[in-house]
Amino acid sequence: MKNHLYTIKTAAVGIVISVISFSDPAQASLQHHITIKQQDSLTTAGFLQQASVLGTKALLTGKLAFDNATDKKIKSFGQMMVVSHTKANEELRALAKLKKVDLPMSLPEGGQQPDGRIDSSPENLRDTSRTKNAAGEAGNTGQSKKTGNGEAEVTNATEKLKGLSGTAFDQVYIEMTVADHQNAIALFEKASQSTDNAIKAYANKYLPELKKHLKQVNALAGK
Repeated sequence: MKNHLYTIKTAAVGIVISVISFSDPAQASLQHHITIKQQDSLTTAGFLQQASVLGTKALLTGKLAFDNATDKKIKSFGQMMVVSHTKANEELRALAKLKKVDLPMSLPEGGQQPDGRIDSSPENLRDTSRTKNAAGEAGNTGQSKKTGNGEAEVTNATEKLKGLSGTAFDQVYIEMTVADHQNAIALFEKASQSTDNAIKAYANKYLPELKKHLKQVNALAGK
């Protein structure tokens, strides 16, 4: 005899209810199987790791834009990226230390030059992604989402920009920055809903700034 499977999915709460009816005489009653699956949430470690990669990339590419862009407005924007993301990254590292989370990459002391400028490719840029990370707190439990090789992502971006000049550099930098800030905003918006109050506060603090940056870089792109 045919079995009938009915599935109702409620995306907002991640509830899946399955009702299976059997016409087999041996199965006299309906069997109800209810499974509740919480939507995958962003872990504390996952947010800190992804934000670290995006923040470091924004800082280093901003330094290159300040040094190499032909458009004075892009130079100015690059300088602002360095200042803004240096501050945000410092707070992120402090938060990661508090949460006992090893960031996939960081800009160590070698990246800061004596005059306060940032080296766009410090030799001792570390990748600690292989280090075991804490799972997170206050409801953000489980293994952290892998961000891939953060060092490689940032290195590839900086090397690509270093190989360009003139308007070609300006165009690629703008396109890269637009995409990265769109990704960062999506990440921070998700983190702003975190059950970890410290992560939520950090995300809410810098989310308006990221949106402001995206608006500015879109203006530079003529969008």
